[in-house]
Amino acid sequence: MDEMERSLDKLHYLFIEKTDRTVAYCLDLDLVAVADTTPAAERRLNILVTAQLMRAYSCGDFDALFFCSPTTLWQQKEHAKELPKKSLKLETKPPQVLPVEQRLLKLELPVERYAA
Repeated sequence: MDEMERSLDKLHYLFIEKTDRTVAYCLDLDLVAVADTTPAAERRLNILVTAQLMRAYSCGDFDALFFCSPTTLWQQKEHAKELPKKSLKLETKPPQVLPVEQRLLKLELPVERYAA
């Protein structure tokens, strides 16, 4: 992924099924989860991604949103089978820098899913 592309407008998940487990990657945030099945691995990955996004937004640490997986995984995604898209929904408060009214940010990011 090009370093100049500093925008997080969707998430890319890659699932690699092994004989005894599934490894799930969020390529945009370089997060990994492992479970016995693909749905379980995806649930675990969603928890990790949600925690990372909520921390980044609530603390104002937006650099945490731009830590991509290695190029080899992105290349593997290019040759993987596309799965049905899903959405990851979360609500978090924006960072409070000045005394302003707090409101919830409602985010819904499309999740592109692939199986290798």
